[in-house]
Amino acid sequence: MKRVAAGLVLPAALVATGITAPAAHAAVDGTDVESRKQAAAAAGATPRSAKTPQSSTVNLIVGGSASASSLGFASNGNAALDRLGVRIVSVPRAEAGQAAAKLRATAGVTYVEEDAVVTADRVTPNDPLYSEQIELPQITVPDAWSTTTGSGLTVAVVDTGVTSFNDITGRVLPGYDFVNRDTNAADDNGHGTAVASLIAAQGNNGKGIAGVCWSCKILPIKVLDSAGSGYQSTVASGIIYAADKGAKIINASLGGTANVAALRDAVAYAQRKGSLVIASAGNDAVGTLHYPAAYPGVIGVGGTDTDSDWYLYVDIINGYYFGSNYGPSWVDVAAPWCTTAANLDGFNTASTADDYAEFCGTSASSPLVAGVVALLKSKAPKAGNTALVNALTRTARPTEITGFSQYGEIRAARAVTSIDTTAPRITGTNPGNNKRFRGAVQVTATGVSDSGGSGLSHAILYANGKQVGRDNTAPYSLRYNSGKYSGNVNLQWRVFDKAGNYGAYNRRVIADNKAPTVKITSAPKNGKKVKGTVTVKVAASDASGIARVELYINGKLVKKDASKPYTFKIKVSKYGKKLKIKIRAVDKVGNTRTTATRTWKR
Repeated sequence: MKRVAAGLVLPAALVATGITAPAAHAAVDGTDVESRKQAAAAAGATPRSAKTPQSSTVNLIVGGSASASSLGFASNGNAALDRLGVRIVSVPRAEAGQAAAKLRATAGVTYVEEDAVVTADRVTPNDPLYSEQIELPQITVPDAWSTTTGSGLTVAVVDTGVTSFNDITGRVLPGYDFVNRDTNAADDNGHGTAVASLIAAQGNNGKGIAGVCWSCKILPIKVLDSAGSGYQSTVASGIIYAADKGAKIINASLGGTANVAALRDAVAYAQRKGSLVIASAGNDAVGTLHYPAAYPGVIGVGGTDTDSDWYLYVDIINGYYFGSNYGPSWVDVAAPWCTTAANLDGFNTASTADDYAEFCGTSASSPLVAGVVALLKSKAPKAGNTALVNALTRTARPTEITGFSQYGEIRAARAVTSIDTTAPRITGTNPGNNKRFRGAVQVTATGVSDSGGSGLSHAILYANGKQVGRDNTAPYSLRYNSGKYSGNVNLQWRVFDKAGNYGAYNRRVIADNKAPTVKITSAPKNGKKVKGTVTVKVAASDASGIARVELYINGKLVKKDASKPYTFKIKVSKYGKKLKIKIRAVDKVGNTRTTATRTWKR
């Protein structure tokens, strides 16, 4: 089994040294992530990582269309994983290689992967309860509350479960326990309850703490056991369950370094259903990708110190360091590393002060971000995920330490007032309304602008409901080919901004790919002898109108007539002993039709 060191428990003496001893931090100056780590190493500190215990069995994740009976091993999938065509097979570790080879050779099996362990991304110092949540002003949550304190949105907490307590009473929904496979999603570790309290603890009620979104509902989904550990496949099940239950915000304060297809596919499944996944980056002060935070479209969250910068703690006395994982390519934003949260261990004590304790790590950072996203969604219920993410990221404050995150530490107040729900404007398009054309036509959007603040992103052109193409650069212009079709073409431009809003403009044009009708109504018959001057009369018509009628003698164009009645007088002595006559009609969009040849003798 692959195990990761996503959670650390620190002794109180260590925490006190890290917070109060300036000497511990004086040796780690630097302007970027790697230079600070090098300085820590030069001071004699090494990374503090969780050990990687090995179990006697291995879970193999089997993907594909093969039936459970055809695998040759007992499988224990679930309804959530069934949606991905995934089953789990448990085998002795010594037999894992042979079992995997046999499974890969089974018809209908597309992949076999070793399941990987994930753990809660938490560091929990045993410090006394803080009387104030200083992290909330740091990311301007109180200022955001002047705009909104949230609504009854459902936020899924994929974690160790959630135990309801006074600050979230009545707002914990029925959930599911994927560890014990039952509907009792109560917390037997404390991590999930702490996470839920940061998101949804009732504010302004004279007790406890204030969560970020005071009215949010929590969907508890237990995927980690009492030790805060679990499997990627179980996390995948929880994310699918959350999406199926309609949770539009999913918090996962957990992760591991294994890139497991089932988890990746589960995240993609949730995204297709409109869910936004927010996940912690991990606590080992490394740039190693941490999943699910590093998956595309997931908001990966790092941790910051009280100076709103990359969190790195160096214990010179004991010779190690730890801190937020980093990497601008996958850590999107950051939030405070330490905060005050619900303390499950204190629920059974006589003192209510024990109900809360300091809660640290990117496990705390992630729900702070999830809570802020819930505030944004409360402020603008119709805003899409792109608009929410755009508001969150473009208002973040960049950290001084480089190489940490892409956008920096979130700023709730600016974000909640910066949600762009204004669609771009488009006032016209070329060609003009009811314009007739043949074959292909260049379609250009005109009068395009964006006042919402996000900026223009791209434009998509549709014809009769089908996408013609996409243009990523203004001015937007695409070529539409009507092929052999003739009839009305309903064009629609959709111009998008970077927040996902779009403005539309409709125009009807007419495709005319039909040749005109043309016939000779009066002329000598085929094979006749002619002399002097011969008159040829022609009838021609077309829905787009006739541009001209042309006379060809012996293969050469000799005359044109652009107005009715179409009449040609031919002096036959000019064209030799034999005359081959053809008439060609051209309509106003360029379609043509030619009559059969008449041959005359002189």
